[in-house]
Amino acid sequence: MNFDYLINLIIVINILLTFSANLPLASQAFKKKLQPVLTKANSFLQSLPKTISTLIFVMIIIGLFGVGKVEVKGDLINWLRVFSALLFVVFSWIQIYSVKQLAEYYSPDIVIYKNHQLIDKGFFKVIRHPIYLSQILQDFFAGIALLNIPILVMTLFLEFPLYLKRANLEEEFLIKNVNNYSEYKRRVGKWLPKLINLKSGE
Repeated sequence: MNFDYLINLIIVINILLTFSANLPLASQAFKKKLQPVLTKANSFLQSLPKTISTLIFVMIIIGLFGVGKVEVKGDLINWLRVFSALLFVVFSWIQIYSVKQLAEYYSPDIVIYKNHQLIDKGFFKVIRHPIYLSQILQDFFAGIALLNIPILVMTLFLEFPLYLKRANLEEEFLIKNVNNYSEYKRRVGKWLPKLINLKSGE
């Protein structure tokens, strides 16, 4: 079996499908920019994490041609790569589904709209930041699937810490401006589901 061909096929098909699914979301985000804003963060965390994610996406495309790949042989490794490619697909669609659940309150920026409402359904019932977590995990698993060290390094040491900081900044705005967010924060885990009642912010 040609594992490289199979993995590339999975990734390319998923990119094409998610691109078509993202077109309506991009249109929705553009329309939201025309709507009244209550407050907006003024920080490098508005653009830098998204820029890093875009660079990683470009690296994934380039990685399909073997650029940055390390040679590791063995059926076990190859099946791990296939499994990682499938997880890349799963987290891509979790991210899209989560964006759709935010509906009119979704924005690529850290922004609070007038009459902003708390969304507590779907994946947002389980964790507070499914969109950021999905972005990080899909890039991480793409790096494993492609055996691409630069992608893994960028994801773990740039994208991951930047989204951690961005999530913290976003929550500061949500606590100040969205009703019941503090109670939601106590009840729902930030990155992992809360199985027991932990202290706020854990």
